[in-house]
Amino acid sequence: MKRQRDSLAKILLLQEKLHKLSTWRVAALDRQRIELAAAQQDTIAAIDQDVMSHRLLLESATRRLRLIGNLIELNKLQHAAQTKHSLEQGARAKVVERMVDRVDEKYRKQLERNDLTDLIERAVNRPNASSA
Repeated sequence: MKRQRDSLAKILLLQEKLHKLSTWRVAALDRQRIELAAAQQDTIAAIDQDVMSHRLLLESATRRLRLIGNLIELNKLQHAAQTKHSLEQGARAKVVERMVDRVDEKYRKQLERNDLTDLIERAVNRPNASSA
């Protein structure tokens, strides 16, 4: 019983670490999306300043905007997938946590039964002082 509890405790620790890691990845994707949106806004601002005087700048900026738009879409897909993964990791960690709690409870009850059995055996096997 104790080995099972220890194994489950290790699994729980791993699940909690996996959940934290997936949560960090979601946060990193959020930061990346913010940076991409800022780059997109900066590029639009640059286009607005010199649209007519710099045709090459316009073509380059258009390509850059398309690339940034594609990266934003990819980021959205990755963010959705990572969020789903993070929620799944959290659910797995919770399941393992409940398993650990159940094994702890069984183990505690088993120890209590063993203690009670020992106490009864000692009481039964103890020489009775009043009969002497």
